[in-house]
Amino acid sequence: MTSFHSIGDLSRSYQLRLGQNGLRTKLDRLTQEMISGVKSDIPKALGGDLAGISHIESRLQLLTTFQQNASEAQNRLTTMQAALEQVYGVVDDLGPRLLSEPNISGEHDLRARADSTKQDFRSMFSVLNTSIGGQYLFAGSRTDSAPLGSFDVMLAELTSTVAGVTTAADIADRIDAWFDAPTGMGGFADRIYQGDDNGSTRFSISPDRQIDNSLTANSTALRDTLKGMAIIAYASEAGAAIDTATLRDLFSEAGTRLLKGAAGLISAQADLGRQQAIVTQAQTRNSAETAALSIARMNLIGADPFETVTTLEETEAKIQSLYAITARLSRLNLTDYLS
Repeated sequence: MTSFHSIGDLSRSYQLRLGQNGLRTKLDRLTQEMISGVKSDIPKALGGDLAGISHIESRLQLLTTFQQNASEAQNRLTTMQAALEQVYGVVDDLGPRLLSEPNISGEHDLRARADSTKQDFRSMFSVLNTSIGGQYLFAGSRTDSAPLGSFDVMLAELTSTVAGVTTAADIADRIDAWFDAPTGMGGFADRIYQGDDNGSTRFSISPDRQIDNSLTANSTALRDTLKGMAIIAYASEAGAAIDTATLRDLFSEAGTRLLKGAAGLISAQADLGRQQAIVTQAQTRNSAETAALSIARMNLIGADPFETVTTLEETEAKIQSLYAITARLSRLNLTDYLS
């Protein structure tokens, strides 16, 4: 038969375990609040009114998305600027040279210049095929494929395009027409350009701001540059089939187009610069609103650090006291108890 003394021991042991579990739970909760800085029971802290905090949390998530979009847009614009700067560096130097060298250089030097310019043009193709994270920057809305196809195929197309004409003016006009031909007419847009000029790359960068980037390798801002480079590339490809007089005239035709091309590149860079400024402003506004909302959020659900630490220390002291009582009653030390 179980004695009353045994029943009392069991009851006391049960009560001690309840107390231990409650204190451990409280200790875990306070530790989490101290780490996160946020109260663990938000509905209780707000008296059940969650409308305000729900609005703030939703807005903060939206701002996070906008900031991610803005960062992606800024990276894209910065890389495009760097690409155009590379192209401009070639064009700005080459345009005046092509206009002056026919008057002071011999045939050998002119043909050497044509060969080096063709290689510059090949490199330019690579620059305009720049990508970030698998997305091509100058391909318009078709970002999953390089905007420009084979450079060697383009040279073959140019040779075919100018077949039957002999004067520099006619050659240049044919090349101009090939680059300007609309889609479906067998020109640059069909044979070499692989992007999509319909639509644009759009980024929502703030609650009230979007940017649309429509600059592509087929944009008119780059067209004169491509024409001028193509004329000299064709001259290099044709080699001795072009006489010296025609070669000199082709230099002049190309140089004129590259001077216009430099202006087009400056305009394109200016447009990108304006978009970069818009993105920067949006990032600043997003950051300011995020900071303000974060403060409002913490005012609603933040755990007071001083109060939390004080309560945590009190709870730890109670646990230690309870361990001591348990050890004394059970004739166990704390090590035995924890084991």
